[in-house]
Amino acid sequence: MTGETKKIRLRFAPSPTGYLHVGSARTAFFNWLYARKTGGKFILRIEDTDIARHQEEAVNKIFSSMKWLGLDWDEGPGAEGKYGPYRQSLRTGIYKEYAQKLIQKKKAYPCFCTPEELEEKRKISRDKGEPFKYDRKCLKLAPEEIKNNMDSGMPYAIRFLVPENEVISFKDTVYGDIRFESNSIDDFIMIRSNGLPTYNFSVAVDDALMGITHVIRGEDHLSNTPKQILIYRAFNFKVPNFTHLPMILGMDGQKLSKRHGSISIEKYIEDGFLKEAILNYLALLGWSYDEKTTIFSVEELIKKFELSSINKKPAKFDYNKLLWINGHYIRNMPDSRLAELIKERIKNYLGPKKKSELENTFYTIDQKITEIIPIIKERIKTLNDSIDLIAPFFLKISFSSEYKNYFKNKNIDAAGILEKARIAFGKKDRELCSEYVEKSLRSICEGLNTGLRKVAEVIRIAVWNNKVSPPLFDTIEILGRKITLERINKYMEVIKSS
Repeated sequence: MTGETKKIRLRFAPSPTGYLHVGSARTAFFNWLYARKTGGKFILRIEDTDIARHQEEAVNKIFSSMKWLGLDWDEGPGAEGKYGPYRQSLRTGIYKEYAQKLIQKKKAYPCFCTPEELEEKRKISRDKGEPFKYDRKCLKLAPEEIKNNMDSGMPYAIRFLVPENEVISFKDTVYGDIRFESNSIDDFIMIRSNGLPTYNFSVAVDDALMGITHVIRGEDHLSNTPKQILIYRAFNFKVPNFTHLPMILGMDGQKLSKRHGSISIEKYIEDGFLKEAILNYLALLGWSYDEKTTIFSVEELIKKFELSSINKKPAKFDYNKLLWINGHYIRNMPDSRLAELIKERIKNYLGPKKKSELENTFYTIDQKITEIIPIIKERIKTLNDSIDLIAPFFLKISFSSEYKNYFKNKNIDAAGILEKARIAFGKKDRELCSEYVEKSLRSICEGLNTGLRKVAEVIRIAVWNNKVSPPLFDTIEILGRKITLERINKYMEVIKSS
């Protein structure tokens, strides 16, 4: 590992205004990946100075989601380092200090214009069909006037004095050479009249003071970069390497929203997705290794990830592809781990049920789920999918009206099939294993000169209250003799009564 590589420092700096959504999670993951690939440091910084949108509870949601994903940070809240504090609300003194330095260097100035004055200026620009640009009224104030305004307690903001006729250029990893003319940039506010910093000023100061060498963030920040570079130049700070990630759109080409599927990591956890699948899919949103490989472990991603392989074209979020990837990880997961992940969901689902609704096997839930996993794992794409396939093993069934007269007008002797099955399954000298169940049902088919599909349909509805179930022979073995016979008897009564 070279000395230069060891110095690489990246940061993820979310604003706690809500849940950790897909776009932010991808940004965090790409920063984390590159830090782990290069042996660098991954820093978490909370940008919480937007009072109007700030949600303190969102801070813990961000922490918990990142921990669930396995995106551990080397420095940040809970892992304090020498560059802290790592919450911007605790760094306001730093921003004011650096703003004053720029005022002393004649690179910033106080602005006493009221919001009403500024809105009037914007209205004039709109009426003329021109973009608004501050007219530098307060730059022209005499020193005595500035002092008098401050002594009288007049509120003021601090504006950055944008140099004229300069070219601001940088090379972005994804978008290549970018150029901005300084004359197109307004004298932007660095410190608001309430004493809090604006985004561009605080980010530039923090990144510089925290030694950030690489900035990886969404392409919506591309237009902020020239203002931040101006701040770097004003302090003679070293400008970091920039990588702006492509937008994430829905499959319809529109901005990603809830209609395209879940968009927050918290919701994916709730819906039963695996972190391995989420990380795998996040990596595919704007990055590719080759044209054919889809499945990557985190270890493989760390090894293969390159900033130069990030695409410029917007990524499209395909919820069905995410489901497929999640299903892949479920199918390839050890049964024991899958059982552990599913147990709590099943217990939470069955917990509120009344005792009268439960079969007497509820107390054996851990053992039963271990037996059930092998026969359902090929059929589920999320952990939540397992509930419909597992709950009937523990809940008493009540036959729907659909199945009360289901066989009435069909050429199937349902009652006769059930009677023969009851006799076969009731033989206590025979173990009710899947092999015996299959042999018994095939024997019934031969005796009635009918196909297994018809016989199996009758038995499946009797023991599962549905035409679709997990593999029938295994299902009956797991249900056990007592419950299987109870359900057959109950369905026979339903058929006779109707």
